Amino acid sequence: MRRWAVAAGWLALALGGCGEPVAPPAGRLPRRIVVLAPSAAETVFALGAGDRVVGVCGQCDFPAQAAALPKVGGYLAPSVESVLGVQPDLVIAVPSPGNREAVRALERAGVRVLVVQDRQLDDLWTSIHTIAEALGIPAAGDRLAAGIRGALDAVRARVGDRPRVRVLLVVGHSPLIVAGGGTLQGELVEIAGGTNVAGDVGTAWPQVSAELVVDRAPDVILDAAMGTEAGARELFAALTTVPAVAQGRIVAIKSDAIFRAGPRVPEGAALLAAAIHPE
Repeated sequence: MRRWAVAAGWLALALGGCGEPVAPPAGRLPRRIVVLAPSAAETVFALGAGDRVVGVCGQCDFPAQAAALPKVGGYLAPSVESVLGVQPDLVIAVPSPGNREAVRALERAGVRVLVVQDRQLDDLWTSIHTIAEALGIPAAGDRLAAGIRGALDAVRARVGDRPRVRVLLVVGHSPLIVAGGGTLQGELVEIAGGTNVAGDVGTAWPQVSAELVVDRAPDVILDAAMGTEAGARELFAALTTVPAVAQGRIVAIKSDAIFRAGPRVPEGAALLAAAIHPE
């Protein structure tokens, strides 16, 4: 359920968060960092500052070095006591209603907190540069952002001359939850040569009906849900008028890369492109 837990966090964020990115005050560079979001943890390690990280949230499982670090609670519910126990001089968090009080408690305890967003690609560029500046390595941020942009452009180029394909990206089965507009997943579908058929439904993570699936008639259904839920093939089996069902184009996507606005988004885009344009 790890990926859906992160998606659930973004759904909660849509209902209210901690506000805009906030840089820590000027001072000595942080040497003991706690990271409370998987996307931010991947960014810190990709910037070459993983040796400064002394604690991470329970969902921070990439790279392997991050997974091996002490856990300080969950992505949605960090433990203030555990964070303080590793004596950080900087905490990096992503806003959600679930962690708001913990972040405030850390600030009251005198800990510097850097809050970054991770819902869309624009948030990724901002978070990379904000984190790199806070860690005193802005040039590393420039290099990382440029590398990610280049890799995404390469995916765009591979599918640029192919017809757009109508895509439904499923993140939960019961109830049926899909990626809507204003999400990283919708952006990656577009980069991968698809059109998100739920992009105009009205919310980032809409709960939709079988009738909507029939009406939107996706050519491909990408199943990124996890856990013990019934498989998408069984879920959609009765919708025989839907092209994706009729043609057997229901594809499982088993990668956290599409759920984290971090350095691996090109990997996620490439996986989607392979599923959308297998030719």
